[in-house]
Amino acid sequence: MLIGIDRLLDLCNNFIEDNIGDDFENVDLSTDFECYPNTKEVFISIVALENALDEFIANLQTRTEIKDISEFTWSFLHEIGHCQTDNFLGERTKNHCQNIKRKINRGSVPTYVYYTLAEEKMATDWAIRYATRNYKIVKAFDKMALQLLTEIFTENEIDLGA
Repeated sequence: MLIGIDRLLDLCNNFIEDNIGDDFENVDLSTDFECYPNTKEVFISIVALENALDEFIANLQTRTEIKDISEFTWSFLHEIGHCQTDNFLGERTKNHCQNIKRKINRGSVPTYVYYTLAEEKMATDWAIRYATRNYKIVKAFDKMALQLLTEIFTENEIDLGA
């Protein structure tokens, strides 16, 4: 495991427990930001897929006035948003979203459609509302997360320019 990643996971777990609720599983590391809403499992990434992350942030930035929160924190909040809004989606809507996502992955539907899907829009809306209502808390988390990410990259000699 990467040196320092445990501190980042602790920060994320403490954020959820202190600010969202204690019914979540422990945050874990993955190759991409993702979650399992039914079990309230959230996964973070320190090497998210750049193109998808850029598209996500571009879409999000058109919907909020908050411009000084990192991609990491927005992605983390978005995944929490999935867990917080999943119960508002019916099975038919969930199935529709999954079918469209498969078509996007196959290339038969443009990727921008992803951000119009009900479950993605609801998760992002939740993240924006949460950050707006709790800006100081989110900004403090963001500052600590960015510091820890910098330390992780430095301690593990990860070159972001490569």
